[in-house]
Amino acid sequence: MRKLPSLSMLRLFEETCRTLSFSKAADALFMTQSAASRQMRQLETFLGKDLFVRSHSGLMLTPEAIQLLPVVRQSLDLLEEGVRSVQQHNPRQHLRLQVAPTFATRWLAPRLVSLRQQHRQLQIMLISEARQKYSDFDCAIRFGTQQDAQEAGAEGEWLCHETLVLVGSPLLMLDGIWPDICLMPQLHVLNGDSRLDNWSRWYQACGETAPPEDNGLAFSTQDQVINACVTGAGFAVLDRAMVRNELSNGVLVQISPQLLSSANGYWLEVPYGKQMLPRVAVFRDWLLAEMQRFNAATPAASVIL
Repeated sequence: MRKLPSLSMLRLFEETCRTLSFSKAADALFMTQSAASRQMRQLETFLGKDLFVRSHSGLMLTPEAIQLLPVVRQSLDLLEEGVRSVQQHNPRQHLRLQVAPTFATRWLAPRLVSLRQQHRQLQIMLISEARQKYSDFDCAIRFGTQQDAQEAGAEGEWLCHETLVLVGSPLLMLDGIWPDICLMPQLHVLNGDSRLDNWSRWYQACGETAPPEDNGLAFSTQDQVINACVTGAGFAVLDRAMVRNELSNGVLVQISPQLLSSANGYWLEVPYGKQMLPRVAVFRDWLLAEMQRFNAATPAASVIL
């Protein structure tokens, strides 16, 4: 006989991890708060470990809870999918994606229509990266280097490098002439608390010395930099795939023909234990096929930095 806690305890544990609140978890599972607290104490007694740090400011997961959570979620996911496959011939499958924000809005979202047309059973949810620590997700598309993907081990799979281009708004032109780039604000993308080195790499590729960055503006996402660049706030070195629409409709102009392949790019992460889920396999195969078509249609960059 299997020595396992009850299913209701495991569901409560998962929901409490999601909400970080016994009362919210109890409401979601149609329980009283006292019953939820009692069941959680019973689960902790069964395990011989505390799962939550309880304080006046709320709940925090203990290391044991962080270790247990993905196992419980995977088990409940498999159980749910098994039940649904018995209940109906074409069950709905909820695919939870955590995606770098600019990539999500400018590359992935316009292509999700084709995925839904091919697999109408998928219900797709995009989850903010800000909820990464405790949120549950099936797949993630991260921004970083190939080393970042390699450090993720079997869970990381490289997708593509950024192709950097120098762009500016026609609003900056005077009598059809661009102002001196060194005299205009440089628009930077932040990666955490530091700036991406797009500008310094650009000047390095051109064989020039980068000017001081004192007159630059920094933004938390590439999307914000794009919007600022469109208004004429300055020049930017950006991923061409992310400004494709702006270049097509002329609100941004590629100032130099030079293309740079950056060390940064995007990679696919699948949490441990979820690789075999049908919805994950469908998304991964579709994404790799879309990315292959995209890469084949993208001219090669001249410099890899």
